Amino acid sequence: MHILIANDDGIRAAGLRALSKAAVEAGHRVTIFAPDGERSAASHSITLKNPLRVERVPYDGISAYSVSGTPADCARVGLHFLRDDMPDCVLAGINKGANRGAAILYSGTVGAAMEASLCGVPGAAVSLCKFADDGYEYAAALGVRLAEWAVKHPLPLGEIYNLNVPYGVKPRGVRAASVSYEYIFDPVYAETPEGWTMVVGENVVPETDENSDLLLTLAGYASLSVLSWNLQAATPLPNFDELNEGC
Repeated sequence: MHILIANDDGIRAAGLRALSKAAVEAGHRVTIFAPDGERSAASHSITLKNPLRVERVPYDGISAYSVSGTPADCARVGLHFLRDDMPDCVLAGINKGANRGAAILYSGTVGAAMEASLCGVPGAAVSLCKFADDGYEYAAALGVRLAEWAVKHPLPLGEIYNLNVPYGVKPRGVRAASVSYEYIFDPVYAETPEGWTMVVGENVVPETDENSDLLLTLAGYASLSVLSWNLQAATPLPNFDELNEGC
């Protein structure tokens, strides 16, 4: 299987190296397109006006390219470069830190996987639930197994699998997860000599669903969710006759 791997932590990230190594050891062919520096919280942004610099870089015998743009740029430009040798799937990660709850809105890792799906190629995001430079072994092995499984269980256009793996322990298993309320917190900023920096405040909404991505990973499971590009809510519109007055 041919796997395109992207990320948002940059071409030199430990999670990227662990995931690509695991994929090669599992017998897959890997091509890497990753940002030339960290692009965390880039979400699904893409570069519209500035030309992208794409440079081949040495990478443990793997075909690898650094890209001057965002994670979503990496997925899209990678698929363009590989259009005559199209990957079977795109794996994004391994992210340094969880992509649970509202963090999925900010995540460049999720953005890269989603861009792949919108381009018609199965996408999956893989994250380690700790900001660490080590301990990626279980997440890497499970991420590769997810890629193999995802190709056999394709999702509709614009939907991806989102995997979060506990840090430092072998997961107790993979569980289907709802999206938690994590990362919905009070708007707090601290003043520094350089300006105002964001501080993670208190959670606004408490988490109560035992099958949420947050509580499952805290219980030692790897959480697996399906995410969609379609942000339209299921809540019906209230009566808006008043809006039409005077139209």
